[in-house]
Amino acid sequence: MKIWISKNSEVPVREQLIAQVTLAITAGDFAAGEKLPSTRELARRCDLHSNTISAAYRRLVDQQLLEFRKGSGFYVAEFANERIEGTRKLEKLIEELLAEAKALGFDDDDVIGHLRKRLHTEVAQKLLVVESDDALRDILVYELRERFPETRGISFDEFIAIGFPASTILAAMPDEKSKIDPVLKHGQQCIYLKGRSVSASMTNQVRPAADETIAVVSNWENFLSFARIMLLAANVDPGNLIVRSTVENGWRKAISRASLVICDSLTARMLGDLPNVKPFSIISDPSFAELSVLIRS
Repeated sequence: MKIWISKNSEVPVREQLIAQVTLAITAGDFAAGEKLPSTRELARRCDLHSNTISAAYRRLVDQQLLEFRKGSGFYVAEFANERIEGTRKLEKLIEELLAEAKALGFDDDDVIGHLRKRLHTEVAQKLLVVESDDALRDILVYELRERFPETRGISFDEFIAIGFPASTILAAMPDEKSKIDPVLKHGQQCIYLKGRSVSASMTNQVRPAADETIAVVSNWENFLSFARIMLLAANVDPGNLIVRSTVENGWRKAISRASLVICDSLTARMLGDLPNVKPFSIISDPSFAELSVLIRS
């Protein structure tokens, strides 16, 4: 794969890398499952810092175009081309919409205004989760949708860019409070979700045996690290502990030999009805009760 990088371009180097790797996948230069050059190798080839390469690769993992395999590197994900093609079809639909609107005498700003108004109308009475961590946001939305089906989630940057009306009910984790409170509209409320306590989550749970093989799996890095700390504190042998992210290739196979699988609620859904799965919810019951009162009022 040939990479051309301009350090003087107004386009950030990371974005140049992301675009060129995406094009290489689309063009078939990389097949599904093929390993990409290591961050160190590509950094040396392009005269860049390896952290820049790593950040670009991680973004492509988030876009499900690449997979990270621990101890091995980055690989082209299965169905990566299909995802790219889907994005292109969406872009084509948008282009056709703008062209048709122009033929009717509307400019791009008119279209954007109408779309924004439509979005405002649709989400005005819905529950909006504002969370910048993609993995945590997915978990929160999943848990809330079980009780409030109209829940949707966005990042803080998206929340600012779109500008939702004051009637929109907001929910967020406490660490977002310092960013959200200053930008709330008059009369707008945000419920800051309380996490479920460890003691409540462990009620009626049997302490794992020291020699028991336990797997921890999630897409949320903080869940993985916290669970690992708690299990080590419970004297679980590190050699009997399997920790895997769901973005890693082969994670299902890695946890298959575990006698107990600890995971978040969203990952539990992916695992189906396996008898040895112990899911842990993030949101506390008092937070659900607080939201219920607000939504029904």
